[in-house]
Amino acid sequence: MKKLLVILAMVCATIVSNAVEATVDMADLVRFHPSRDRDRELIRNTEKDYQAKLDRERDRFDELRKAYEDAVKEARNPALGEKARREAEEKALKCRDQLAEADSKIRESMRSYQKELQDLDGRLLHQITKSIREKVTEYAKENGLKAILDSTAMPYADPSLDVTDGVLRKLGVDPKVRHDAKAKDAAEEKKEREAQSKK
Repeated sequence: MKKLLVILAMVCATIVSNAVEATVDMADLVRFHPSRDRDRELIRNTEKDYQAKLDRERDRFDELRKAYEDAVKEARNPALGEKARREAEEKALKCRDQLAEADSKIRESMRSYQKELQDLDGRLLHQITKSIREKVTEYAKENGLKAILDSTAMPYADPSLDVTDGVLRKLGVDPKVRHDAKAKDAAEEKKEREAQSKK
């Protein structure tokens, strides 16, 4: 049984090694995609719009809370007669119901806006990944490659197999942007490690 497993593992490794002609860093392709900054801006603007709507709902909630507090205070006024007290209590109950309804509306709006933002981000990311797949396919066909795998989903990939820069060029992005960003990220990580080691 052990021999069979070893042979099977060797066959799988051979198949994979023969199939993997190139790799790409999908995270980098998404990060540096020409549409990504525009998409992030759209999400930020949409989020600001939703936040403004929530702020207006919270302002209305604050007004209703103040009206409720005033109504409760009025209902507790010892100078009120029986009829006036009942009317004040009814008004306080009505204000309480309006306040509860406004609170429920805020909570529902928050859930709805959060879901809409997630859906928007998902749709935009789907468009980007579709565009990347098309360019990866074009690159593979132009370069006679049978398979290009995502190196971020693999435990290890030989850096010489990486064709991310070529795909970035097909997307209209100068690979220098990627390399500069990676160098900056590495410098920041190093700085952070040094700061941590001094603590």
